[in-house]
Amino acid sequence: MEPRRQLTRSDIAERLEAEVHALGSTAGAKLPSERDLAQRLGVSRPLIREAMQSLVERGLVEVSPGRGAFVRAASTTEAARPLGSHYRRQHITFRNLIEVRAMIEPPAARLAASRATDTEIEALREAVERNDASKVVLERARWDLAIHRIVSRMPHNPMIETTFESIVPLIFELMLRSLSDRTVVAASAPYHRALYEAIRDRRPEDAYDAMLAHHESGRLVYDADLDSSIHEVAQRELAKLLGPSASMERIVSEVLREPPLAASVLAEAAPGTSQ
Repeated sequence: MEPRRQLTRSDIAERLEAEVHALGSTAGAKLPSERDLAQRLGVSRPLIREAMQSLVERGLVEVSPGRGAFVRAASTTEAARPLGSHYRRQHITFRNLIEVRAMIEPPAARLAASRATDTEIEALREAVERNDASKVVLERARWDLAIHRIVSRMPHNPMIETTFESIVPLIFELMLRSLSDRTVVAASAPYHRALYEAIRDRRPEDAYDAMLAHHESGRLVYDADLDSSIHEVAQRELAKLLGPSASMERIVSEVLREPPLAASVLAEAAPGTSQ
């Protein structure tokens, strides 16, 4: 009989991840104690602790000293973050991003008109009004991004939201170019209001058309930048706004923390909220 193979940290982390999935998606569910896990798996507690740390780093659990390990709420932003680094290395162009947004966002808007809660629709109205009132490019980009992130949440489909969140940093960089160009703003901005009204009035096809027209209007006026690297053009525009030493990573990190809406509004705008 072959001796039992000693479990590695990766093996244990895989078993612990299975424990997390077995507890379901309820945030705050408690995992078995280190002692129980060590006894069950036949390994030392320090090895359990090391494997648990890998789950903490991946955002699956949080550890409270003296209380134990608990399941963390699923975060689409965290799940999508690794793809942002991958996209950055692919020399993504404006044309690339506009094409994929046209595949994702108009269908999402169509679903949003059927599934959005009243609270979400109110959040969208606020974002559209704040966007219209913003005079500074970075503030306008923040609210513009909020509009699109809210719409991506409205279908209550985590795959749509996660897919969209994976391209949000690129979208923000695109907005630095578009919102610095009065021609692009004049062509695309009116569609935000049309999109909001279509979703508010539960008109799915009109919501689809407004979102698609929004993207198409911008594409038509990007001129020579259409096949340029988004990141390179965004760096150019950021330097104009804040100077050559401005950090794109810092600006993007600050903007992507959360759409600039009241936390209570975003909490209420979750699946299951009455309409």
